[in-house]
Amino acid sequence: MAVETRGIVLMRGGRAPGIEVEVLVDRSRLSLVSGSGLIGEWEVGSFGIKSLHEGFAIWAEGEEFVLKTENDVGLAREMGLQTASPRMARRVAASRRKRDLPWPDPIPEAPRSYLSAIALAVGGVLVIAGSLLLRGDPALADRSVESGLRAAGNFWSSFAGAGLLVLVSAILLAIRARGARALAIVSVVALVFVFGNAAQRSAPGPDLLIAYGFIAGGTVIGLAVLFGGVLGEAD
Repeated sequence: MAVETRGIVLMRGGRAPGIEVEVLVDRSRLSLVSGSGLIGEWEVGSFGIKSLHEGFAIWAEGEEFVLKTENDVGLAREMGLQTASPRMARRVAASRRKRDLPWPDPIPEAPRSYLSAIALAVGGVLVIAGSLLLRGDPALADRSVESGLRAAGNFWSSFAGAGLLVLVSAILLAIRARGARALAIVSVVALVFVFGNAAQRSAPGPDLLIAYGFIAGGTVIGLAVLFGGVLGEAD
């Protein structure tokens, strides 16, 4: 593969300023172009070249000059120079090692449905935990599931059912089951409905603030997943 770079040509032993050139080199030819004119073009093997600390000493057509480029390493590697200075040899070897290193495999991204499943599972667990705290209210005489659907039972079984539905939808999202997204949307909407109904019809005492805090936290997480657009492609 050819190497193109920019450089400066300096006559060996001369005091004249260098000439800016375009350098084109491949395994068979070296060409130097300045402006629109061709300064020189030589077949590999028809001229002498030696790597210096910076640049190259070149003997061609009875003249000797120094060529300094912006890509000395690429030029030396392309021409396969064997007479490189120790510094240049190390740079060429390092560039070859870097070029030959395999590209690392990309780190796989977690599917969005997995992230949604984790978030929904946390939300469902919080709601279920809050519902159990509501059921354990010492002032609640009737803790039956039927009473828990109404304000008299602190809606504990309503919250438990909604939280369980959220948890089931999280599991289905994790296994990428068909219809998981639809169930997740329905479960979050149901949770919001129950929470709004409970907020209007019940007046929890200070000892139940932790329970409602858990439920509110689970509801917020469900809404964040729903409106954050991270349900993923589970269908």
